[in-house]
Amino acid sequence: MDLETFRELLTPAGQRALKQAVAMQPTEASSLACIDALRKYHGAAFATAALETALLRLKARDKFPDADRMYFTSESLEQSTSAVIARHRAGRFIGFGHVADLCCGIGADALALASSGLSVDAVDVDPLRVAMLEANALALGLQDRVRATVCDALMVPLLEAKAVFADPNRRAAGRRHLNPEDYTPSLSELRDRFAPRFPLAVKIAPGVARSDIPANAESEFISLRGEMKECVLWFGPLRGTARRATLLPSCDTLAAEVPRDSAALVPVGAVVYDPDAAVTRAGLVHDLAERIGAEPIDFEVQLLTSKQHAPTPFATVFRVEHAAPFHAKHLRDYLREHRVGRVTLIKRGSPADADVVLKKLKLDGPNHRTLLLTRAGGVHTAIVCERLN
Repeated sequence: MDLETFRELLTPAGQRALKQAVAMQPTEASSLACIDALRKYHGAAFATAALETALLRLKARDKFPDADRMYFTSESLEQSTSAVIARHRAGRFIGFGHVADLCCGIGADALALASSGLSVDAVDVDPLRVAMLEANALALGLQDRVRATVCDALMVPLLEAKAVFADPNRRAAGRRHLNPEDYTPSLSELRDRFAPRFPLAVKIAPGVARSDIPANAESEFISLRGEMKECVLWFGPLRGTARRATLLPSCDTLAAEVPRDSAALVPVGAVVYDPDAAVTRAGLVHDLAERIGAEPIDFEVQLLTSKQHAPTPFATVFRVEHAAPFHAKHLRDYLREHRVGRVTLIKRGSPADADVVLKKLKLDGPNHRTLLLTRAGGVHTAIVCERLN
């Protein structure tokens, strides 16, 4: 969709076409038939834009509760922050009054900031995305708090902004970049634009190397419903600690200024903990271990163990039924003896091929177990267990 077509989509005629497209309840499989039906009443570009918007609104429901009133491109939807994460992040800007959202896209963060009562300068170099942001702000009744500008993030005047959030482009030539210096604009370019103590937050890829994180930044790794989503670097007065793991939507957070070193290894005990990805990426596994009274089972994997269950939101917990060095025949005999016909197989540092292992086990029986293939004390190990949380 181009900018001219989008503007036509916002006209009364365009809204009627969009309403027709939505009423068809389109799917990817039925999209061609829907396009043919819409073309009987509208031009080809118009019909395509209406149907594309209807389909994207369906896809966007997982990210945005107001998706049915919003506008997206396929790429901008994929790149946009979910409303849950944007609302969480906006909370740290409360009190600054006027915030700039650089590289704003279709406006997930700008809308969350505005919903928190802040005035927002939203900036992007893409005129279509800025137009969609303006339409989204209007649809949500936030147009009076959002001022949108088509401009380069490094050049736009920011006379009123008391704090800045930036979401630079992490893709170029079809590749995703992990090093923030490869972003557009780069992290150093964004930091150089502002004074050293200016309140600045920059969204980066969660797979960033720890060596690429500035020493004076807080790195907050965020997972949503157990899935690793993103990392945010907080600078100046926005910084609260060195490393943080945040779990959403519960808002549980684990933080440390100086993360703890690894402890001595122990054998697999009665319970095994598989830390959330945000905890492992933040390097806070041993801080979690101290909190729950657990110890690591190996230096190469991030699993913890203890003699008794300590409930925690920061890890998936398993009750251990059987743990032994991995041997396919011995494991098969154990599962047959306990009539285990279904397993949920999880690999953590195991070299085994999951499909090959399952084929060799020849499972049969009414019971279900979790099979954790991992390393314990440097030894390839199989742990038969049951999930507790």
